[in-house]
Amino acid sequence: MSQYPVPQFIEEEGKIIYFLTYRQFFILVGGGGAIIVLYWTIPWTPLFIASVIFVAMLSGIIAFLKIGNYSALTFALNMAGFALRTKTYTWKKKEFNYSFKEKSQVPIPEKEEQTVKPMTLAMQPSKLRGIQKLVDTKK
Repeated sequence: MSQYPVPQFIEEEGKIIYFLTYRQFFILVGGGGAIIVLYWTIPWTPLFIASVIFVAMLSGIIAFLKIGNYSALTFALNMAGFALRTKTYTWKKKEFNYSFKEKSQVPIPEKEEQTVKPMTLAMQPSKLRGIQKLVDTKK
């Protein structure tokens, strides 16, 4: 048994209100604050209602939607960063100083049948044995 307790679920965020984590709660509070600012600045018109619906949906999406185990905000920022960042290409076509010209085909002379000599392999002394001998004798 270890002397100190080890936390078990360190990758899971702590819940504060039912199913809401701290991050989700403060994103929703920020969306509510934005709606209050819209209430003070825009009179009751269809523009106000549309902007309230837009802010509420945006804060809900940022707080709850996960794409590939990433939050929607992180996913959107990564996507924008990829689209705006310069791309690095590792392969480039080499330019040649000369142009390729088609060569005329030279007829290949037919070879006369030659007698095939059997191949013999000459055994060479192994270098591993010499190294092993050096290591064993420490010279």
